[in-house]
Amino acid sequence: MLMNTRDQYGLIARLLHWFIAALAIGMIVGGSLLSILPSGGFKAVAIVGHKSIGVVIFLLMIGRISWRLTNPKPRDLGNIPVLNYIAHLVHIFLYVLLLLQPLVGILMSQTYGYPVYVLGVFKLPSLVWQSPSMGNFLREVHGVTAVLLAAFIVIHVAAALKHHFVDRDRTLMRMLKG
Repeated sequence: MLMNTRDQYGLIARLLHWFIAALAIGMIVGGSLLSILPSGGFKAVAIVGHKSIGVVIFLLMIGRISWRLTNPKPRDLGNIPVLNYIAHLVHIFLYVLLLLQPLVGILMSQTYGYPVYVLGVFKLPSLVWQSPSMGNFLREVHGVTAVLLAAFIVIHVAAALKHHFVDRDRTLMRMLKG
């Protein structure tokens, strides 16, 4: 089943969820490693790949949000309204951060005067003027956003595991198997 229902997530929602999750976690780890790599050939190639995957995540998130807005969301399985509300807030923060992080990365790169190529196929048009001081500010925002994103991913995973092992409901299984 491709579409969500009131009781389960469809294949498209699940694929988008897990693909974006894998890319985002890989990007957080990879971005951390980029900061310790010495300048040179490998780091330059890794940065190009990092930028490309960031753009892919941004585009997938646009698709995911569009899919979410046009499909029913399965009902909450939790019985505590305040926890359901917090879960909704965590999802909103995840969506915002998964859009903000690549966008800030793109802008940061462009303010430093570096182009953003997407999978070697095309170059994004420049959205901002070159400004190293703005680039430094955006670098800080990119770093803080990465930490926040990592924290919200941990919270999200912990909540999913709590649902599965403590509450023993189908929250996690709905995202794994539908």
